Amino acid sequence: MSYEFQSRFSRRIKDMLEYRSALGRSIIGYRWNLANFDRFCLRRFPGESFLTKELAFAWCNDACGNSGYRAQTVRAFGKYLISMGEDAFIMPPTFFPSRKADLPYIFSETELRRFFEATDRFPGYRNSPLLEYTIPVVFRLQYACGMRPQEVRLLKRTDFNFADGTIYIAEAKHYKDRRLAVKPDIMEMCRKYDRIAEAVIPNRIYYFQSPTGKTYSHGWLTAKFHKCWKISGNQNTCGNCVPYVFRHNLATQILMRWVEDGKDLNVWIPYLSAYMGHATFSSTFYYVHLLPARLSRMDFTHIKGIIPEVGDE
Repeated sequence: MSYEFQSRFSRRIKDMLEYRSALGRSIIGYRWNLANFDRFCLRRFPGESFLTKELAFAWCNDACGNSGYRAQTVRAFGKYLISMGEDAFIMPPTFFPSRKADLPYIFSETELRRFFEATDRFPGYRNSPLLEYTIPVVFRLQYACGMRPQEVRLLKRTDFNFADGTIYIAEAKHYKDRRLAVKPDIMEMCRKYDRIAEAVIPNRIYYFQSPTGKTYSHGWLTAKFHKCWKISGNQNTCGNCVPYVFRHNLATQILMRWVEDGKDLNVWIPYLSAYMGHATFSSTFYYVHLLPARLSRMDFTHIKGIIPEVGDE
C-alpha cells in the first residue's frame, strides 16, 4: 500500500505519525489506517479540512467489519489535533465496544506433532532460498518461547545471545522489553539457522530477514501458518487458529504442568507473567479458564475482571 497522503489532512497526518514515532511508539497500524482515512476523505469529503462529527462517523460506518479499529484511529487523530490547538471532534471511547475475544484453540499433541512435521516438509522457492529453513524454525521458536507473532518477526540478530542462551525481546507490547531464557536445544536450532542464513544473506539485520531486506509481514506469517496446517492433514476445525495460538498453548501447558506438580499458581503466576511480557497479572490468569473444569472452581478464578480482552497482534 502507498502511504502518499493527498487529502486536506495529509500534512497533519504526517505530523501525527512523526510525533508518535519520536515518542518511540509504533506507527504501523496507525499509518495503514490513516492512509485509508486519507483516501476516504479524498473520495468522500475532498473539501473538508476539519475533523467533524459527520466525517468521523462516516469513516467508521464505511468499514467492513473493523469499525472498532477505525474508531480508535480517528479518536487518536482527533486528540492529536486538539493537542495542537485545532478544533476537532473526538470519537467517544465507548461508542464502538471492543469485540469479545474468541476462546483460543488448544492443540492436541497429535496436531502439534503433525504441524511441525509439516513445517519440515515446507517446499522451497527459488526467489526465497531461505524459506524451507525459515518455516521450521520460526514456528518452533514462537511456540517454545510463547512469543507474540510480531515479536518473533521483528527479532534481530543482535537480540540473540548464544553464549548465555537468552533472547532479548525489544519493542514489545506495552513497551515491556524482556529477556527470555531459552532451552538449549531450541537455542542450538537457532544457532544453526543463523549460520545458514548468514551464508545466504551476509550481514543481515533481522534474524528472519525477507529477500527484500525487511522483516516478514503479519500476513506472511499467517499465510505460512495456514499452509503448514493444510500440509499437516489436521482437520480444519479451528477457524480462529492463527500463529498467536502458539502463545496461548504454551501458557496453558505450563500452567497444567504446575498444577500436576502441585505448585501454588498464586505464587507462580507472576513468573509466567514476566516471561510472557504481560502488562498485568490478570492477563496471565486469563489462561486458567482454558484449563480443565476442576481448575475453574479454584478461588482465584473468581476475581472480578479476571478475563481481559486478548488481541491477536
